[in-house]
Amino acid sequence: MTIYTYVLGVVFACLSYVLYQRYANVYSSIIKKPEKRYDYIIVGAGTSGCVLASRLSEDPNTKVLLIEAGEQMGYFTRMPLTPTAAQQGPNDWSVRTVPQRYSSFGLWRQTQILPRGKGLGGSGQINFLLHGSGSPRDYEKWSQLGFEGWTFEDLKPYFLKAFGTTESEFDTEPCYEDGFCPKSMAPMKLVQNHRDELMTSFKEASRQTKTKSTKFQKATATIKDGVRHVSFDAYLKPALQRDNLHVLLNTQGISIRFENKKAVSLYILLNHRYLNNVFINKDIIICAGAIKTPQILMLSGIGPKDLLQKLKIKPVVVNEHVGRNLHDHMNFPLYVSIQKPISVTLAKVFTATTVWEYLWKGEGLLSFPPVAGVEYQNQSAVMLFSMGTSSERLLRDLSNYKPQVFRATFPFHNSTRKEGFMFLSTCTQPISRGSVSLADANTKSPPLVDPRYLKRFEDVRCMIQAIRRAEQLVSTKPFQDVGAKIHWPRPERCLTFWNYTSEDQRSRKRLRLQQKQQKFERKIKSAKINTPPDTYLECLIREVAVTGHHVAGTCSGGTVVDDQLQLKSVSGVRIMDASVLPAPLSLYPNSVLIAMAEKLSEMMRNNI
Repeated sequence: MTIYTYVLGVVFACLSYVLYQRYANVYSSIIKKPEKRYDYIIVGAGTSGCVLASRLSEDPNTKVLLIEAGEQMGYFTRMPLTPTAAQQGPNDWSVRTVPQRYSSFGLWRQTQILPRGKGLGGSGQINFLLHGSGSPRDYEKWSQLGFEGWTFEDLKPYFLKAFGTTESEFDTEPCYEDGFCPKSMAPMKLVQNHRDELMTSFKEASRQTKTKSTKFQKATATIKDGVRHVSFDAYLKPALQRDNLHVLLNTQGISIRFENKKAVSLYILLNHRYLNNVFINKDIIICAGAIKTPQILMLSGIGPKDLLQKLKIKPVVVNEHVGRNLHDHMNFPLYVSIQKPISVTLAKVFTATTVWEYLWKGEGLLSFPPVAGVEYQNQSAVMLFSMGTSSERLLRDLSNYKPQVFRATFPFHNSTRKEGFMFLSTCTQPISRGSVSLADANTKSPPLVDPRYLKRFEDVRCMIQAIRRAEQLVSTKPFQDVGAKIHWPRPERCLTFWNYTSEDQRSRKRLRLQQKQQKFERKIKSAKINTPPDTYLECLIREVAVTGHHVAGTCSGGTVVDDQLQLKSVSGVRIMDASVLPAPLSLYPNSVLIAMAEKLSEMMRNNI
């Protein structure tokens, strides 16, 4: 690859960016000022909002308004490898939790940063694109919690409609005997990275040590022609020339106006400053996400009684469940170095060959998320994140780690060439629950988000099981053949917990937490061990585990909304986003939300 070719590739990339920003984002449906009345108003152009806006506006006699607080996202967020490019920028709400009591000790102010998309596509535009349909047991738990009609069997037709398959993993395109292939007709395009050698090692290691409860899945992502293909691309874009669909950008939904407990209009802030009031004929559908949706409801007078009275918000309906039941996955990162050059590194990404391969062919490292696969065992899971580079400059501030904790967790944080990967250990069904509340009645104030991560020790135990499984996988021949070696995090606060007896463990709260690194190294050497005890792992989890970006549950089905996703005790309001999930899905919720939105749109068009 000559320098001339490289320069030509860079010029082409710059021209593509300019053309995309200037011409590809011009749609007649995007307006500056709304009409006074619509049949439906959809709040939030995220994963679900894009599906609903597209499906409801298929009827030319139905007028739909879609409002979005952000703008259109930039060109470089289109690359599947780099979803973090938009995080903590203008396309991210960058929600910060309140200081955590049971976790996040290695983060500044014990605060997690929750990426939440702000722009067309929402959080689905800045995620890792991973496709999954959860476990049938997840949906059974929903039914047990009073959320009927949303089992896996109920959603199967809508997975087929959206993706052409009900599977989380597939090797061939599913077709019927008559030759019809639903996947080829589905709006969402699913692909797998079959060339990933780390995935092959992971799959073989899982096979060699599998039990009855072991389930391995290749990484499957929503990608088309090498670029991100989310609900914005598959559903909303094709609809943005319809006369009966209007889209307002830089517009925030503030609160709902009720008359006799019937929603009649929505207060909005145009350009985040000009107050307007838009009326509805049928429904307001809130798709603002698990954090913004309960905030809108509480500002509208629907929420816990004591909070509404304290903030002097006139109650419309008292519902103590609004904002409660917040659940999220946590990921514990365990760095594993390898000798064989098969991982993704920044040194490989920033080469003329990689850029050229992506721009001209839509292939190569930039064309797929850096995830090889995931293995489930009971309620624990291990995900292989195939990025060898853990750059402090790029990643530390995104996760809010303190500098010393980041360096103690990722030993090669200054190298862009080190080969390796991360095992992300998680609990698929965490039982700790948090909340979203209001600090005040000011619509511009961020809500108070308290996930209460790891409050229940069962979640810690579950994550320890996942870490032990990762340790077992690394010891297998497939990983040893590529030179895999675990590098246990060594944050100072946890050093005390390495290699103590059970008697010491019972009194560990009385032990001094600050130990010198030299003393720690002497203990390891004299003990002649290379695996930490559970007490050490518990400390690590509470120190360095971070959000899995799957916040949900704050307007749960069965308590806040009914089986038709209608807000209880009022009429004219529905909710369709992750906030309605009464219990966690096993890892990836995005595709499930698309299927749920497909079902809701059909119900609404059939007047259910």
